[in-house]
Amino acid sequence: MRLRWGEAWHLLMGERDVSGKRWGTRAVLVGILAVALFLRMGWPTLAEFKRDEATVVRRALAIAYEGDRPAVGVGASVGLANLPLCLYLVAVPLRLWSDPVAAVLFVGLLNGLAVLACYVLGRAYFGRAVGWVASFLFAVSPWAVVYGRKIWSQNLPLVTLGFFAALFATFVRGRRWALVGAFVALAALIGLHLGGLAFAPVLLIAMLLYRKDVARWPLLLGALLLILALSPYLIHDALNGWPNLRGFLGYAGAEARFSWDALRYAFMLSGGQGVQGMAGGRYQTYLAGLPNLWWLNWLMMGLMAMALLYGAVQVVKGPQRRRRSFLLLFLWLVIPVGMQSFPTTPVYPHYFILLYPVQFLFIAVFLVDVLRWVDVPRLLLVGALVLWGGWQVAVMGRLLIFMERYPTTGGYGIPLKYPRLAAQEGRRLAALFQPHAEIVVLSAGTDPAVDETPSVFEALLFGHPHRFADGRWALPVPAWDAGHRAGTVYLVGPVQAGRQDDQEGAPSQFGPILDRLEQMDCEPLGRSDVVIVVSLPDGWRYRLFCQQGSDREDVLAGLTPFAEAVPLANGVTFLGYDLGHEMTGGVPSGETLDVWLAWWVRSLPPRGTRYHFFTHLLDEENGLHSQHDGTGFPAVSWRAGDVVLSRFALPIPPDLPAGRYQVWAGMYAYPDVTNVSVLDVAGNPAGDRVALGQVEVFHRK
Repeated sequence: MRLRWGEAWHLLMGERDVSGKRWGTRAVLVGILAVALFLRMGWPTLAEFKRDEATVVRRALAIAYEGDRPAVGVGASVGLANLPLCLYLVAVPLRLWSDPVAAVLFVGLLNGLAVLACYVLGRAYFGRAVGWVASFLFAVSPWAVVYGRKIWSQNLPLVTLGFFAALFATFVRGRRWALVGAFVALAALIGLHLGGLAFAPVLLIAMLLYRKDVARWPLLLGALLLILALSPYLIHDALNGWPNLRGFLGYAGAEARFSWDALRYAFMLSGGQGVQGMAGGRYQTYLAGLPNLWWLNWLMMGLMAMALLYGAVQVVKGPQRRRRSFLLLFLWLVIPVGMQSFPTTPVYPHYFILLYPVQFLFIAVFLVDVLRWVDVPRLLLVGALVLWGGWQVAVMGRLLIFMERYPTTGGYGIPLKYPRLAAQEGRRLAALFQPHAEIVVLSAGTDPAVDETPSVFEALLFGHPHRFADGRWALPVPAWDAGHRAGTVYLVGPVQAGRQDDQEGAPSQFGPILDRLEQMDCEPLGRSDVVIVVSLPDGWRYRLFCQQGSDREDVLAGLTPFAEAVPLANGVTFLGYDLGHEMTGGVPSGETLDVWLAWWVRSLPPRGTRYHFFTHLLDEENGLHSQHDGTGFPAVSWRAGDVVLSRFALPIPPDLPAGRYQVWAGMYAYPDVTNVSVLDVAGNPAGDRVALGQVEVFHRK
């Protein structure tokens, strides 16, 4: 069963089988596939899970469990919506297991199988050796792995390979009905992301160049299937006034300027150049954990440049089969790059996922052909490939280890592992109550469609009652039904340990709300069987609190109650206020006055109504000197019976004259900015604001 090096080389290159040992070729393929799957599916909780990924998961969960059947998908960065195929695809694993880990594993599996498809395509049209080399380079490429682990990306290389496999079969092998598969794959590419439109001219140009090979019925059937696949999206757009078409025309018609970025990214994605940017501001720490072999990326990009020159020669002078094969590869590379070389908006590396794995096919053909002509020690090439592969795996492995240790650097984003654990602990705490307690997420922002943390927990808390409040400015306390073991779980974060937001030691904006939680009957359940702090290794954390019981007097502790509760016309009642308990002797100019306002939702406003609160600092002549407007807890999240503490930070101008000033508060409808009336005891309008009290402003000596 032993093979000599020469025999192993011929076996690898596919020139002959030695003593019928086909097991060797299969072992190489299995090894490459195992590496690809391991890198793309291993450590799934370390996958990126930012707003884009969380949005896809949440909408896919709606398809899997709530019967949602969307005609449009998630929004694109250029201001229009994508088609929804990605959502339906991700819904498949989530229907089996609602955890986002299922989506990570499923997408990783599809991207791992793309490596196998790369081998199949390379072997079918360029030889077994090309299949080996191209699939190996694809398997270990750090950028291919990074994008191969993302739930939401521009494209799936497996579908791209299916599209080009159909084109190769049609125009290289003469299988005319394969053209139908090209149309179907094109529909899937566009359905995954509108970036797939770049392959429409590829198909059109190929059909024009080789029009004699285009049969009528496959063309008509393929075009019909493409139209049918896109029709729900187009009909939905038409029924809603063509917003996506108008957005696309606006994007395409904007001023375009030439940029080298597209070509630069096409080369960069052939290796690991620039992947250190995923480490954010700590990229130097990331680099310190690796040997200085980054020059290998430049070697690979140089190799790609030579491979493209060689391919151009083959298009002109090669045999017919090779000319067509290389021309299709060039269309694959040149059309997407060319379309983004005159961009109307900034271009980013992930736009070029749809190139994978054409770079590796070019390089593999060039290497294999050169080695057939030049007398190079075969062991040297095997060693070079092993060195390259080992380096690329180290780059990716280091990134995963780094992101586990430094999850808040800002480049890669907080991996799924940490918010997932916080959500699991929140559910566990909520299960201590009957019925299960609601989870209130206190984070920066409240809109899952816009804000990062709410979007993440909107997906992770799917199926469990939860609401969002901006933990910098509001603390809602729900009402509970009598006769139940009442409680609310608060999930706060991520916040910096020690109440600091950054490395410079700036005070955390979450600090005041955390202080209020700790002062309430919100003990962080410090029992041995309950984890109340999910700590991230670089100092940030999620904190979980649990308020127990239906008595909410602790919410108003330390506040000054109004002599009579102040009702407003929109169903809100002001209960009490605090003008800064630490500044009872006055507030110095140039500082900030913390104003707290407690209010009660006695009845819900009409659906769709939005409100903002305001606080004003006025002098004796009603001159306005400072104000703070905001929401903190939007009306869409209100429930009858909620008591809410809202915080406002009134900046005191440094040049404000010393003296006494009045603090007022009120509400207005947004965006028309119409003040909400304050009601008297008879329910009649009696003004549009409420006096909270006076503060003394003084100048420090």
